[in-house]
Amino acid sequence: MNPFTSRARVRRLLLTFFLLLGGVALPGMTLASSPANAAGPHYYVLIGGTCDGNATVYNGLDLRGGVPLVVSYPAGGVGLPNCNQTPMDQSWEIGRQNARQVILDHWDPTARYTLVGYSLGAIVVNKVLADLVDGRLPLDRSRFDAKMYGDPMAPVGPPGRGVGAVIPAGWGVPSPFLGYVSPGAGRTSYPGIPFVRYCIDTDGVCDFDDIQGPGGYFAQHWCYRWVRPSDGRSIMGDTIADGFYNNGPVAIGKQDCWGGPIKP
Repeated sequence: MNPFTSRARVRRLLLTFFLLLGGVALPGMTLASSPANAAGPHYYVLIGGTCDGNATVYNGLDLRGGVPLVVSYPAGGVGLPNCNQTPMDQSWEIGRQNARQVILDHWDPTARYTLVGYSLGAIVVNKVLADLVDGRLPLDRSRFDAKMYGDPMAPVGPPGRGVGAVIPAGWGVPSPFLGYVSPGAGRTSYPGIPFVRYCIDTDGVCDFDDIQGPGGYFAQHWCYRWVRPSDGRSIMGDTIADGFYNNGPVAIGKQDCWGGPIKP
């Protein structure tokens, strides 16, 4: 059934979208080809989620010899406490431009660049990847790969599609008001650039298809950086520098951290 057959359904989708993207964002598969071996440094271009404009969610993670490059941007959430009030759609565009500039400022044709984005930061990564493959950022794409966590633009599952892939691009309340609009679906392929999208089951940001998505936002979306009491490890800690790319999604079982802001 078409999910947009009634105005009431549309209103419910939009309200849920505002909840999910307006929340404070902190914290057999085939191995795809990774970029050619780099003689230069391995840079990690780090982009945080909503209200985390300095990418603190990645603090303390082991990059296994990699060099962090933090992309600072508003990461705004209008109406959210202790958060930059730049509208969200403006924020991701500023993040996109700032990420491009960080890469250009540190460009080395012998280096490797891993773009890392969580939640709102994953939208920024999708935008920069599109710039690379479409020639708007004319750099050697074989130098790049990408890791995305809780991606609102996830176009396919498992476990499901992201909120931005379900709600049509541009729907919402754009700037200069709240700026909570759908970014649309990301691409299923970024030719020449290995990538992976991690999504926890029922995380409503990247698994919006699931009826448990709204509640799953509170139970699951915080958990990518959460340090598990059982083994002292985290999803990001295990995967950010493991060299794994499958050019698609990876479904992760429920974590049920329910922890809210997890300070790295």
